[in-house]
Amino acid sequence: MNRLAQSTSPYLRQHAENPVDWYPWGEQALTRARAEDRPILLSVGYAACHWCHVMAHESFEDPTTAALMNEHFINIKVDREERPDIDGIYQKVVQLMGLGGGWPLTVFLTPDQKPFYGGTYFPPAPSHGRPSFHQVLHALSDLWKHRRADLDAQVTNFMEGMADLARLADEDSRQVSVHTSLSDPHTLDEVARRQLPKIDREWGGFGSQPKFPNPTSLEIFLQACRSPAIDVAAKSGEALLLTLTKMWRGGIYDHLRGGFARYSVDRQWLVPHFEKMLYDNAQLLGLYAEASRVWPEHMFLREVVRDTIGYLVADMRDPSGAFYAATDADSEGVEGKFFCWTPAQLLTVLGHKPAADLFAKVHDVTPAGNFEHGLSILHLPKDYAERAAELGRTETGLRDELTPLRECLLAHRYTRIPPLRDEKLLTAWNALLISGLVRASEAALDWDEPTILSGPARAREWLGLAEAAGRHLIAHHITADGQVLRASFAGQAHTRGYLEDLAALARACLDLHEATLAPQWLATAGQLARHALAHHASPGGAGFFMTADDAEQLIERSECQHDSALPSGLGMILEVLLRLGHSEAAPPGARAAAEAVMHRYRGAIAQPFAYASLLIAARFAAPDAVHVSLLAESPEAAADLARPVRAARAQLAAPLSLHYTRADGPARAIVCRARVCSLPFTDPAALVPALHADGSIRYTDR
Repeated sequence: MNRLAQSTSPYLRQHAENPVDWYPWGEQALTRARAEDRPILLSVGYAACHWCHVMAHESFEDPTTAALMNEHFINIKVDREERPDIDGIYQKVVQLMGLGGGWPLTVFLTPDQKPFYGGTYFPPAPSHGRPSFHQVLHALSDLWKHRRADLDAQVTNFMEGMADLARLADEDSRQVSVHTSLSDPHTLDEVARRQLPKIDREWGGFGSQPKFPNPTSLEIFLQACRSPAIDVAAKSGEALLLTLTKMWRGGIYDHLRGGFARYSVDRQWLVPHFEKMLYDNAQLLGLYAEASRVWPEHMFLREVVRDTIGYLVADMRDPSGAFYAATDADSEGVEGKFFCWTPAQLLTVLGHKPAADLFAKVHDVTPAGNFEHGLSILHLPKDYAERAAELGRTETGLRDELTPLRECLLAHRYTRIPPLRDEKLLTAWNALLISGLVRASEAALDWDEPTILSGPARAREWLGLAEAAGRHLIAHHITADGQVLRASFAGQAHTRGYLEDLAALARACLDLHEATLAPQWLATAGQLARHALAHHASPGGAGFFMTADDAEQLIERSECQHDSALPSGLGMILEVLLRLGHSEAAPPGARAAAEAVMHRYRGAIAQPFAYASLLIAARFAAPDAVHVSLLAESPEAAADLARPVRAARAQLAAPLSLHYTRADGPARAIVCRARVCSLPFTDPAALVPALHADGSIRYTDR
C-alpha cells in the first residue's frame, strides 16, 4: 500500500515509490507495531538532504534491503521539518552514542516508541568503520527476537541518558553565582569574549571544517561591536566583518543569483553542500543588512542583501506571498551540477573568448576545476578591487563589465534542470524571513543609490514583501481558536505548531508593528505570547516546552533550550515577552515569566553557542534598553516621531523596542529605560537626545 503519495511532505512523497512498506508517523503504524510485537525502524530526513538521497538510492530503493526491512520492522518515515519534536527526541539517541547527530537519522524503537539503537547514514557495505545497513538490520532483528533482556537494558540506558540531557541547563546554572544576571549590560561583552577564541582568524567563521554560518552566534558579535567596551567592540567587529566577507567571497554564496547554501565542507567556504535553506537566508539577510549600517563603506554588504532578496523572490516565493522551505543540492543525480561551470561552458554561453576568460579569471573557473568532475564552483579568490588592479581596470569598470556576463550566465542556468524545490511553507522559517526583510527595509533607508533604486523605494518594496508573508501566515496558519499551525503544502495547512513557530511569528509581528505602527501586528503578537504562556510554559513558568500541553504526547515532552540552525523557541519567546512588556498588548505574567527564565538560565553565559538567542533577548531587560511608546490618533500621525526612533537603532549599544497606542491629542513619544520614563516628547528633534542618554527623564508610575 502506497501510504506516502498523498502526504503533505514533499520529502515523504519522494519515498512513495520505494519498495519499503513505509508508514507516516501515526497511530496506524504504532498500533501495528504493538499488535505484532515488532520493532520500529524510524527514518528521519528532509527533502533537500544530500545524504538522505544517497541512503535512499542505496538502500530504500533496493528490493533486497526493502524486503529485509519489511520482514523484521515496522518502517516509519518522518520529515524533520514538519515534525521537529520527533526529530529532537531521537537525535538525543545518536548524541548519547557519541555520533554527533544529523540526517538521515535512523533510530530503532520498541512498539511503545522507546529507542534501543540509532545512527545516521548506514552504507550498503561496511565502510570507514561503519557497519553495512544489512548488518545492522540483521543484528537488531536478532537482538529483538533472542536477547530481549539486553535490549531492555539498552532502552533503560537511553531513557536515563535523555533525562540527564534535559537537566544539563539547570546544572549549568548551579555552577554560577545566584547573583549572575543575563540582563546585566556587560553580560554580552563577556559572552563575546568567550566566543572570540573560536573564530578562524584567516577565513572567518567558527572552527575549522565543515563550516556553518551560525548566524545566531554571529548576532552576538553584531551586538557587541556597538559596545562601550572598546576592546570588545573592535574585536567583535573585526571577527564579524571578516566572516561576512569570506562567506560572500566563497562558494557558499551563489554569485549568479544570490543566496547562501547551507554550509561549506571546507575551511575556506569554497565547497558548499549546495542545498539552500530558507532559514539560513532569512537570518543572514538580516545580519548583512544590519552590518551594512555599521560599515556603510563596504558595498558588498548591500549587494548581498539586494541579491539575496532577489533570489528569494525569483526562486522561493509562493503566489500566496509566503516562501518555500528549501532547494536540493542535487540535479540530474549530481550534487552541484546546476551551479557549477567549465571554461568551455562559459565560452559557449557568452560567445566571446575575452569575456569568458575575464569571468573565468575573476571567479576561478579553470580546466581542472575546483570541484568534482572537472567542474568549478564560482567564488572570488580576490575581491573586486584587488582583481581590478591586477587587470589594469578600475573596480567600477570591472563590475560594469561583469554585470551583463553574470546576467547572461544566470539566464542560461535557468535552462538547466533545476534541483528539487521543497514547496511547503513553514511558519517559523517564514517568520524568520519576515524579520530579515524588515531589517533589510530599515537598513535600506540609509542607502543612497539613486542610479539603481533609491533606498526608500527599496525599503517600501521589501517591507511590502514582509507584510504579504505576514498576512498569509496569520490568515492561513492560525486557527479560529488561536492555535498556530506548523506548515502548509498545496494550500493545506496542517500540524500543530511548536514553540518556535509561535515565538518566531510573534517576533515577526512585533517587527512589522515597529516598521508600520499598524495595531493589528501588535495585537497578534500579544495573542501569540498569551497562547505560549497558556500552553507551552513549564510548571513554575521558568521555561517553555517545545510542544503544547494539548498536543500529541510522545515519550518525552522536551523543553526548548538550545539554539540549533535556528534561534531557539526559548530565546525568541523571551525576546517577545520583554518587548511586549512595555505595551498594552502584553499578556498577564509576561514580565514575571521572562524574569524566571533569565534566572533559571543564568548559566547560559558559559555556553554562548548553545544559548546565543537567549543571551541576546535578555538585553531587552537591561537597564540601558530603550523602550519607546508612541501615542497618537493614528499611525500616520505618529510617523514623524517614529522615524528618528528607527534611525537610532543602528547607533545604540542597547536594544530598542517601539510600539504605538491609539490616543487622543497630539502625537507624543515616551522613552523608558527600566522603570524610568520621560515626559512626553512632541518634537522629533527633542526626542533624539533622549534615545541616546538618560537626560530629561523622571520617575513615573508606568
